[in-house]
Parts: sequence; C-alpha cells; structure tokens
Amino acid sequence: MRAFRVALFLLIAGLAAGCTTLGPPLPPPPTLDEIVRLSTAGVPADDIVKRMRDAQAVYRLPASGLAKLHGQGVPDRVIDYMQLTYIAAERYDEYLRTRDLYLWSGWPSYRGIYPYGYWYPYPGWRPF
Repeated sequence: MRAFRVALFLLIAGLAAGCTTLGPPLPPPPTLDEIVRLSTAGVPADDIVKRMRDAQAVYRLPASGLAKLHGQGVPDRVIDYMQLTYIAAERYDEYLRTRDLYLWSGWPSYRGIYPYGYWYPYPGWRPF
C-alpha cells in the first residue's frame, strides 16, 4: 500500500510539473494575406514583426514568394524578418538531424569502427 501511495504521489507531481511548464498558448500567427493587408493599411513594420515574433511564426517561402510580397507592398523589414526566421529554422532542423553524428554523442562507435582507436576521441588529440 505504501508503494502505491508513493507511485501515485510521483505521478501526480509529474503531471503537475508538466502542466506548469507548458505556459500560455501562443497567439495564432498572421497569415500572408493578413501581413499584406496590415502593410497596405499602414501598420508600422515593427508592429507586424512583433506580432510574428510573439506567435513564433516561421514562413518557409521561396525567393519568388518574398519578391511577390515585396511587390504587394510589404516593407523590407518584415520580409527580412521572415527570411531570418526561415534561416534560423533550417539551421535548427539541420542541428537536430545531425546532432547524433558528433563524436561525443556515441557515433561513430569507439568499438573498432572509429579509425583512430578508442583511446583518441578525435584525430588531433594525443595523450602524450
């Protein structure tokens, strides 16, 4: 019975801790049509960027899409922010894809696969 109480307490504590770390939900990101509408309505570029930043929006647009937005009257500052968030998202995706390939993460294995032997963690390092 004591083990059941401890397990129940740990489960409730874990659920409570998980719920408190989620935080408030993000506001919906502005769509491309909304961005064009706000730009043509005369809303300052800083306000549009702040709204995009608050929503943590990433717009994965090709260069032709960004040029089309520029032709529709979207300020350069907004387009630059959209491009910078796209680059940052791609860098983070690449980091997540390749992080397990680094030496200290367990690959390549030091059990005969690594060409320098398991005593040398990377090629330029020698213990003496």
